[in-house]
Amino acid sequence: MEEEQRRAVEKIESMTRHDAVRLTDRCNASIFLAMAIAQKLGKKASILIPDQGGWTSFRNYPKLFSLDVIEVKTDYGVIDLKDLKAKTKYCGALIFTSFAGYFAEQPVKKISSICRDNNCMMIEDASGALGYSKLCNGKYSDIIVGSFSDGSSVNVGYGGFISSSKPEYFDIVKDAFSIIKVHPALYPQLEKKLNSSRLKMLIDLAEKVKKNLKGYEILHRDSESLNVVAKFSPEIIKYCMVHNYPYILCPNYIRVNERAVSIELKSLSDKELMKRS
Repeated sequence: MEEEQRRAVEKIESMTRHDAVRLTDRCNASIFLAMAIAQKLGKKASILIPDQGGWTSFRNYPKLFSLDVIEVKTDYGVIDLKDLKAKTKYCGALIFTSFAGYFAEQPVKKISSICRDNNCMMIEDASGALGYSKLCNGKYSDIIVGSFSDGSSVNVGYGGFISSSKPEYFDIVKDAFSIIKVHPALYPQLEKKLNSSRLKMLIDLAEKVKKNLKGYEILHRDSESLNVVAKFSPEIIKYCMVHNYPYILCPNYIRVNERAVSIELKSLSDKELMKRS
């Protein structure tokens, strides 16, 4: 079991380009740890989150550490760099998802440059991007968190991780780490899933869906993605029902603050993805 755990951790280290990786029982635990690190470092008493396309814990967890939450403007989830530049001066950390709402790539290199110029820690939630070379990049992110839930790019159905280029970050929250227990059944499944082609299949299917919906307004159509979000039309819902695609109606913070339909391709199982490839 220890050998399987070691191999899984080493694989995540290579995928994140971070030297320090810890496995957790879920991504929310990883986000909790990231907030604890931000609070312990005590740079500034505020955390930046995207105004849409984020995750529910981004709004709630900072408050557990007496950190104020400030929203940065976005273009349907993709961070507005001008607003980011203004607000990072007053915030100790930024947390955002690699793919905004799983449907649009973030400009991580530019975001990182702004954060470093303003001494603002960059925390990237790569639940949908582990193994995606343009995102989930430890050269840019100070901390990366992620999930192995059914809807993630690595879909074990349980567990998560936190990684960093600075192992000392983990030392300052060792008490918080002590209460997080990971079931050993995660390790053999994780090793296999880390080497799967699920992420590529999702991106390819999303591209196919966008081509099929040529006449509709797709948000960030030209971006690679795992989901597809279209401005609301009853025809989009019919399309989902005909093709048996799960969907979410918006406005919804975890996707967009817009009347839209999010086609949740990421919720498909590996078997369903293979049938559609």
